[in-house]
Amino acid sequence: MKEENIEAKQPSRWSDWKKQLVPGLILSLALSFLLGLYAPLELYFTNITEFQFDFWALFPQLLKLFGILLAVCVVGFGLCYLIHNRLYDLALVLGGIGYCIAYVHGMYLVGNLPPLDGTDFSWSDYHKEAVISLIVCAVIAVIFILLVRFLHMKKTRKVIAGLSLFFTAILVVTGVTVGITNNGFQRKPLMAVTKNNEFQMSSDTNMVIFLMDAVDSKAFRQLLDGDDPEYAQTLADFTYYPNTVGAYSFTEHSIPYILTGQWFENQGPFEDYTAQAMAASPLLNRLKAEHYRIGMYEEDLRCTEEQAAEFENVEKTTLRFTSFSAIAKEELKLVWFKYAPYLLKRAVHVDMNRFTMIVEPVSDSELYHYVNWDFYPDAQNAQITTVSDKVFKFIHIEGAHVPLRYSKDVTIIGSDQGTYDQNLQASMTVLKQYLDDLKAAGVYDNTAIVVMADHGYWTYWDDKLLGRSNPMLAVKGVGESHEMKISEAPISYEDLQECFSRLLDGDASDQVFDAKEGDQRIRRYLSNNYLEEGHIVEYEQKGYATDLSTMVPTGRVFDAKDPGAS
Repeated sequence: MKEENIEAKQPSRWSDWKKQLVPGLILSLALSFLLGLYAPLELYFTNITEFQFDFWALFPQLLKLFGILLAVCVVGFGLCYLIHNRLYDLALVLGGIGYCIAYVHGMYLVGNLPPLDGTDFSWSDYHKEAVISLIVCAVIAVIFILLVRFLHMKKTRKVIAGLSLFFTAILVVTGVTVGITNNGFQRKPLMAVTKNNEFQMSSDTNMVIFLMDAVDSKAFRQLLDGDDPEYAQTLADFTYYPNTVGAYSFTEHSIPYILTGQWFENQGPFEDYTAQAMAASPLLNRLKAEHYRIGMYEEDLRCTEEQAAEFENVEKTTLRFTSFSAIAKEELKLVWFKYAPYLLKRAVHVDMNRFTMIVEPVSDSELYHYVNWDFYPDAQNAQITTVSDKVFKFIHIEGAHVPLRYSKDVTIIGSDQGTYDQNLQASMTVLKQYLDDLKAAGVYDNTAIVVMADHGYWTYWDDKLLGRSNPMLAVKGVGESHEMKISEAPISYEDLQECFSRLLDGDASDQVFDAKEGDQRIRRYLSNNYLEEGHIVEYEQKGYATDLSTMVPTGRVFDAKDPGAS
């Protein structure tokens, strides 16, 4: 009888399995949730404007990723358990160490990550961060070793399971909070910017704004002043304005201003501003009134669905991913970059432009991509067709923007070999090809063209932010035929709406601005850092555009009034 009672009190084999395997299952869920759901969503919520797709397109793909990661983890722990208990315990401890390392790096060691906007950087500049990262990894590993040594594996399993549940609960609350705070769950407007009619022009009248990103006027002037006459020949019939002050330091704010002439001063949510500014745009309103066909080839178009319906190349449709493997690969690379220790981050190369290349409209149309390596081949193979209606096109290409990966002939050579001057030369190669297309089709002469940049670049400047204040600007009116002219008139991007209007009136390029050479002007410029979008500082340029000694702060600062104003 006593022997039967003792047997009854002994734990069953299933009970042993349960106690050992449950921590592995919990850790599998925690790891899969962190890497497959929380990390990608947190990165999306905090960088919504960087992505064309919305939460509702992304979430189903992440659920698949979560399921795959969970299956891999469960199978992995299960195989270790079947092979040997100690191998399972070792895998559990290593998994716990890896989970805590990823958690700490992703939540607390993100204050000085390398930039992901394409700017070249050296990992040697992050020596301090790498050392801190190593220390954190070592401390976490030592803590787990001490747990095993003094608590033994039975209690260590419980600690690992408890920590996994605790951290996962924190992540769930944090993820939902970040999503709500950043309006991450809202559906983005049904807008797919396509290549439709990209090379269709009018046999009557055309106007083109050809915007090359980050083409600095000071740098272009140096190319122009060199021995090669190619660049002056490319801009034959144009008037070039080197003494130009732009509006903002970065693209996000610059392009809405160029199209509308309306300043953004953190007066409210950026989406509200763009909707109101586009509605009030003198340029767009005149184009609509005069029945122009409007093509808006702007990858990151900021407007409402109703406004987008007025652009002939924008379709009201949803976006989908080209494949699950494509989005999973890019998301995991991005997660690795943020959550891995510093010495392991360099194992992946993250290109944010890849996210725009793995989505497509739910239609037969092809999305417009602004990168040079996509636009340039299209221009080389362009077959321009004509219609009788008047045509306006806004075309935004990558231009000289980082990464500095192009040779002069627009061949990708890698940012480790490229220079800003080469990227600038590549921009001019793309521009020349586009202008040659117009000439070959016989529509160049009846086309007013503005060649410009959204902002400058800092390569030849002492101040990286204020050095963006001198974007390239060159103008050609309808029917102009002459060698390239250079005007030193003090131009401001505040003059653009009047310039556009006069070009539509048929004025020549040297008559589209009121400012003349020798005039003294005070020109406004708003400086902001894309890493601090809610903070804008006002400057006034009181001298020549390239003289930063005469670029002075006014003392006015525009800070976001709430978290949504960015």
